[in-house]
Amino acid sequence: MTALRQRIESVVTRAWYEGALWLWLLWPLSLITGWVVRWRRYRITPASLSVPVVVVGGITVGGTGKTPVLLALAKAFEQQGHRVGIVSRGYGGVVGKGPCEVQPTSSAAVVGDEPLLLAQRGNIPVVVGQDRYAAAQRLLETHAPTLILSDDGLQHLKLPRDFEIVVLDESRGLGNGRLLPMGPLREPSERLDSVDWILMRNGRSKDTGFHYRLEHFKHLCSAAPLAIEGIAEQWQGQRVAAVTGLGQPDQFFSVLNSLNLNVRPHTLPDHYALTEQDLAAIQADIIVVTEKDAVKLTGTTDDRIWVLVISAELPEALLHRLGTQFKQAEMAPCSTS
Repeated sequence: MTALRQRIESVVTRAWYEGALWLWLLWPLSLITGWVVRWRRYRITPASLSVPVVVVGGITVGGTGKTPVLLALAKAFEQQGHRVGIVSRGYGGVVGKGPCEVQPTSSAAVVGDEPLLLAQRGNIPVVVGQDRYAAAQRLLETHAPTLILSDDGLQHLKLPRDFEIVVLDESRGLGNGRLLPMGPLREPSERLDSVDWILMRNGRSKDTGFHYRLEHFKHLCSAAPLAIEGIAEQWQGQRVAAVTGLGQPDQFFSVLNSLNLNVRPHTLPDHYALTEQDLAAIQADIIVVTEKDAVKLTGTTDDRIWVLVISAELPEALLHRLGTQFKQAEMAPCSTS
């Protein structure tokens, strides 16, 4: 079942970004998507919260780097004196409507892999639930943040927002520009005209492009760090496998290849939880995974696993804009937008 799901995802994604003609068979379904999007925007009115909300989301399906962006934003806001909290859908978990507070020791199978990673790496409160507005209220009641970040809440219209950031991948863009399921768009491309900032992963513009900084490798079992520099020489002669359940796994593989590591890629469906059986079937001396994969491997005793730790470097123009806007917002924090 996993292999079939992976193959279907791969075929459909490739078709979206290569403009396959057979996708026109799905055009009637895309018309329905467009109607639902317009209906929801017409019918749902944002509620209000007592603190500013910054939404980091996307209009395309699949990974574009929102989690590293959220971590970088949380760090920047904390340096500016804010108490930051995060709300998330908890995709891949079983929380349901929620809200449920994420602990660093929570199970990714319950709260979702990305919220757990945010809670562990950011050391900040994270609340998950289908109703992000209810999650935000829980944050306010229990942690009194001065600013809330919403993980992928662009389409959650009940949640108020003071600033919207859309994250895209420079090389993929909007694909064929069509709505689901004919294309990768959750909303029409015109939605980009109404957001406050567009971030492009690996973008060339200094104001909109962001890039990953490779921090180090971390041994999963012992947490021992290993420097990026000279890693090819250190692992020379060993069989290295790269295993991930990312929405866009090629980004991960490309980073490892740029370090002169000759890795054998293993692609899994997005949000897939590796099992001990999966690991045992991989013929390798070293297995490299992402942080998103690693949070689902709690309790594993496979000492071959190393985690690539990264961070996002955001444009100074964005950080300056946010710092200016929300320094002013502290004096009048009510959000009804």
